[in-house]
Amino acid sequence: MDFLIKNGNVYDPARGVIEKRDIALHGGLIAVPEAGREYRQVVDASGCIVTAGLIDYHVHYFNRGAENSVNPDAGSFCCGITTAVDGGSCGAGGYELYRRVMVMSDVRILSDLLVASGGQSNDRYPENLDPAYFDEGKILELFERYPDNLVGLKTRISKSIISPKDAAKSLKHTIEIAEKAKTRVVVHVTDCSLPLAELADMLRPGDVMCHIYHSRGENTCLDENKKVHEGLFKARERGVIIDASNGRSNYDINVCKTALEQGFTPDIISSDINSGSFFLHPLHSLPRILSKYLDLGMSLEAVLDTVTIAPARLINRPELGSMSAGTPSDVCIFKLEQKPIKHEDIAGNTFIGSQILMPMMTFKDGKCMYCRADFC
Repeated sequence: MDFLIKNGNVYDPARGVIEKRDIALHGGLIAVPEAGREYRQVVDASGCIVTAGLIDYHVHYFNRGAENSVNPDAGSFCCGITTAVDGGSCGAGGYELYRRVMVMSDVRILSDLLVASGGQSNDRYPENLDPAYFDEGKILELFERYPDNLVGLKTRISKSIISPKDAAKSLKHTIEIAEKAKTRVVVHVTDCSLPLAELADMLRPGDVMCHIYHSRGENTCLDENKKVHEGLFKARERGVIIDASNGRSNYDINVCKTALEQGFTPDIISSDINSGSFFLHPLHSLPRILSKYLDLGMSLEAVLDTVTIAPARLINRPELGSMSAGTPSDVCIFKLEQKPIKHEDIAGNTFIGSQILMPMMTFKDGKCMYCRADFC
C-alpha cells in the first residue's frame, strides 16, 4: 500500500531536525512524494508530529510464557511502538520456545537474554543468579546462532534476588560472558544489592543501567544529601547507558524530578510494560510516560530521541531512527494535546501535568497498524 502523509511536523531523530513537510510510504520504505501519483490514502497530519516508530527498549512480551508478560501487538501499535526489546523474560532454557512465540507478532521484537537459564517465570520464585548455575556454553551458542535477535545479556542485582555479598561476583561473571558473546549487559538496579556508583564502575561503555529513578532500599541514584552520585555522572560520561525504565515498582517521581534538576537525564526512556501495569496506573503506557518527562522539563526532541535514535543505535539498527527516504517506513503520528493530566507512582506521589502525547496513527513496514477513531 502507498500512503501520503501531508502537512505534518516531521521530526527526523537521526538528523535532529523538525520541519513541516510531506512524506510518502511506498514499498515498505519512506519515500519522497511524487506529483501525480495515486496513493491508497492521503493522511492530513496538520498540527501533528510525524516521526519514526517508537522503540520501547524494555518490555515483557513473552505472552503466556511468563506470568509478567503481555500481548505484544496489543501493547505496541496503539502506543506508536513498532519495535520492542524484551527485557529478559526468558533465559537460555526457554529462548528457543520464545522465538516461536515472537514470530506470531507483527511488532518487531528483539531480546535481552536473562543470564539465569530459567528466565523470569514469576515473582514468587526469582531467578538463581549464582554464577555456578549460569549456562555459559548455551548462552554463547545462542548469541552466535541468533545475532539477528539477541541484543543484550540481562541480570537483576536486587536484594530479593541476590545478596550483597554475592552480587559483585555474579555481575562480574555476567560481564565476562557478555564480553565473550560480544554483547552488552543490561542491569536491573531496583533495591540494588550494591551501591549504584560501585555497580556503574564495573560496567563497560555501552552497558545499561535500568530503573535508575527508583527509591527502594538505600542504594538509589541519590546520596544522603539528595545529590546524584558523582560516580553515576562519571559512568555516563564514559558511555554507560542510563535507562529510566519506568515499570510499576521501579520508579519514583520525586527521585526522578530531583535527578533531572541536577542534569541527570536518561539516555533511554522505556516502559517495562508488564501484566501488572498493562494500561493501568502507575505505569499505563509509553506515551503516558513520555508525556511525564515533557512536563518534567525535557524538550520534545530530547524525549523522542530516547525512544527512537538512541535505542535504534543500541540495537545496531540506526535506520529505525531515521525519517530519510529509503529507510524503513515505521512511522508514528502524534498530537501533543494540552490538557491537565495526572502522573503518579507506586508510593502515591503525584503531580498534574499539562500536556499529553496522543498516538493518532502507526505504520509498520508501511502498513497501517493503528488509527485513532476520530483521526484521518
